[in-house]
Amino acid sequence: MPVLVVAPVTAEFEALAGTFDERWGSPVLRDTGRVVVREYSAADVVLAEGGFGKVQYGVTTQHLLDHLPDVDLVVCAGVAGGLSDEVRVGDVVVATATVEHDFYSGVLGRVPPGFDGSREHLARLAEVREADGSFRVHFAPIASGDEGISDRVRKDAIHARTEALAVAFEGAGGARAALFSGVPYLEVRAISDMAEGDVLTELEANLPDVMQNVAAVVARLAAP
Repeated sequence: MPVLVVAPVTAEFEALAGTFDERWGSPVLRDTGRVVVREYSAADVVLAEGGFGKVQYGVTTQHLLDHLPDVDLVVCAGVAGGLSDEVRVGDVVVATATVEHDFYSGVLGRVPPGFDGSREHLARLAEVREADGSFRVHFAPIASGDEGISDRVRKDAIHARTEALAVAFEGAGGARAALFSGVPYLEVRAISDMAEGDVLTELEANLPDVMQNVAAVVARLAAP
């Protein structure tokens, strides 16, 4: 059964598509409901673009799952800001849990909702710590929320609340869709910036290179 890789935004999607094309050859393009996907039969991988933000990403992921009923795993694959000095630009964080850091509720308590990464697929990646020596792979929570993070105080607060090493927008939307559909889920993010200062400039400069690291980790999930 295929691995469904959903890249949030166009730049992430295009970077993965280029790397996957080189690795697995030209894909078959087809309409999956209202979304065009790239099918890589050599690896049993389907690549799609999910959209920016938790809600849009969750809607698109659910739509894809409704039209691809045989998916074995959903992977949210993109870039993230670093929340800790444990990580550096280019490192990849594989989420042991995706934690919705901007969800607050007096009814549900102060602990933010968290969605565990697939234990089976985390175990498959357990030995991937130093991928060819060019970047490190960390296994830790990733914080998810519709908030751009660009200052030290805010990023420290998110790290304290979630224990996450990285922060990005869309992961919780995909996690909710996968949970609803009963499909295993994993979030894989490369650090493109350190979530403070001029993050957009840093992100744009680093995204093409660091997404190759994401592709390398995702390829391990697709390996027989």
